[in-house]
Amino acid sequence: MTEELTTAIEENPEAFATFVRNLDTVNELVEVAELGTAAMDDEMITSLAGTGASLGELADTAASDDTRGALQTVLGALGDANSSGPVDLHDVWDGIRSGEFLTGVRYLLAVVRSLGRAAQNQ
Repeated sequence: MTEELTTAIEENPEAFATFVRNLDTVNELVEVAELGTAAMDDEMITSLAGTGASLGELADTAASDDTRGALQTVLGALGDANSSGPVDLHDVWDGIRSGEFLTGVRYLLAVVRSLGRAAQNQ
């Protein structure tokens, strides 16, 4: 193994020099990470754990079938609205007559009502 390594270095010294420079960079990054780890105190760790718990709660909420369905509805509507272009008065009138507009308004009111309830419960 040593002979093979020596031969490889002799045959391509530039590649070996690049490898050594990259290795130095990696070692410096490891030292910075070690300093950062050593600098963390108990309060930082507690805060980080709290953030992780909050992210877990958010993931649980997002995993709900109702939440996932509502997000898909809203995101789909945003995509449709974006691709449809600007809206004029004729489009608004057609929307009101077809019921799409009122259905959308009712949906938005339900979202606002739910946000209000959630804000009051916090």
